[in-house]
Amino acid sequence: MAVFPATARGQLGIRNAARWPWVLAVGQSGLADEGILEVSKARDIPVVIDADGLWLVAQQPALIHGYRKAVLTPNHVEFSRLYDAVLRGPMDSDDSHGSVLRLSQALGNVTVVQKGERDILSNGQQVLVCSQEGSSRRCGGQGDLLSGSLGVLVHWALLAGPQKTNGSSPLLVAAFGACSLTRQCNHQAFQKHGRSTTTSDMIAEVGAAFSKLFET
Repeated sequence: MAVFPATARGQLGIRNAARWPWVLAVGQSGLADEGILEVSKARDIPVVIDADGLWLVAQQPALIHGYRKAVLTPNHVEFSRLYDAVLRGPMDSDDSHGSVLRLSQALGNVTVVQKGERDILSNGQQVLVCSQEGSSRRCGGQGDLLSGSLGVLVHWALLAGPQKTNGSSPLLVAAFGACSLTRQCNHQAFQKHGRSTTTSDMIAEVGAAFSKLFET
């Protein structure tokens, strides 16, 4: 997986981006470049889009329309912005499941993960809800942990294929796994550190959380 930590737009060229063959996580470092997305699509590279990348997609939805190896991970505010930009109207706050489904469909069945008290996921055909126990403490940087783990799980799920995911979309399964892992890390870290929990504390729990969820 390649996560782009460049500090300036010019430091990352399209030619460099093309060297990473597995999965890209775009947007966490204040860098959102349409060229990166175009190269990713041309090379059939899965892309996890967060933060500034979501802002770019809201401005130019055609960049990822129909690219089914893209996963968007908006929070509530980012989701509302995307929904308004793509569907030309406000989301129905009383129908969160339907809103996520409709946004995914309008983007050509791109996988959407709406982060929140419960994470709502859809690939335009199916809606999943992740309510794995976390905590009342939401840490700054928690979304980066989700995006990073999602990138790894997307790669693994695509390698495994639908036959290993019981016929479900590999990206949707990966997204559910990443949401569960992030929440479990948050839960375990909060048990130790309480209200002082930080994302660094959550990262320290990745190994144990992964083992608890997926290896027992």
